[in-house]
Amino acid sequence: MTGAGVPAASLEQRFRDLLDREEIRQVMYSYARGTDRCDPDLIADAYHEDAWDDHGNFRGGRDVVVDTIVGRGAAARASMHHLGNVLIELLGDTAHVETYFMACQDLEIDGARFTRMRAGRYLDRFERRDGRWRVAHRTVVDDWSRLDEVVATAPSVTDECHRGTRDRTDPSYGLSDFSRLRSGRSERI
Repeated sequence: MTGAGVPAASLEQRFRDLLDREEIRQVMYSYARGTDRCDPDLIADAYHEDAWDDHGNFRGGRDVVVDTIVGRGAAARASMHHLGNVLIELLGDTAHVETYFMACQDLEIDGARFTRMRAGRYLDRFERRDGRWRVAHRTVVDDWSRLDEVVATAPSVTDECHRGTRDRTDPSYGLSDFSRLRSGRSERI
């Protein structure tokens, strides 16, 4: 027993569960960053090699996901995925995960600028293999979307402001490529 009256074995399991949930969340965050930066390594790293993804408007394995997201990325001048509620049900080396998302993109269509908003959920079956959690099967559910023409932009966002890019020249890569998270080595060095 611990000082709180909880068996030590139970505390160890609860701690392992917390670590597993956090690793799954980090995989989701890296996937979102990879999608927004059109970084094929980050996108691919979120999936097991034999994973299956049903995005609705495309379906396929990990390579199809990477090629489609990076290929379509050229159409958007900017992209930002926000992850919201994340429910994680741990079942040994499998986890059922529902992650809410909102994706915002700056598009040019027929010479006009548009903002595309998409809200939905990733319904994932994660599996832990060789000690690493990754997506084994994904279904994307669209809850709503809209496309609005941009009639004005904020006057405070000028050419002097730092601008995001959809590649590895993005200012965030000057901070870190976060590769230690991908390799499962997120501990301090």
